[in-house]
Amino acid sequence: MPTQVREFLFDSPKAASAAARAVSVELKNTFEHRSKSSIHTNKNVVLLQVVSEDEGALSASLAHYSRLFGLCARIAKDV
Repeated sequence: MPTQVREFLFDSPKAASAAARAVSVELKNTFEHRSKSSIHTNKNVVLLQVVSEDEGALSASLAHYSRLFGLCARIAKDV
């Protein structure tokens, strides 16, 4: 099964924690049939792990979460 871990760096542990909480809502959705994702924080870094049935599902999940964490990072810089 294809697996990948991505790190998203934030300016502070508080921003990383807020982003992880905001995006973790997506983990509870039932649309994740071909992939499963988990999110963890380590200081100012959010770790995303995606395990999927195939490369297409892995790519789609990574793109989706990258957009969400990118949005969180931009919002955190504006606050």
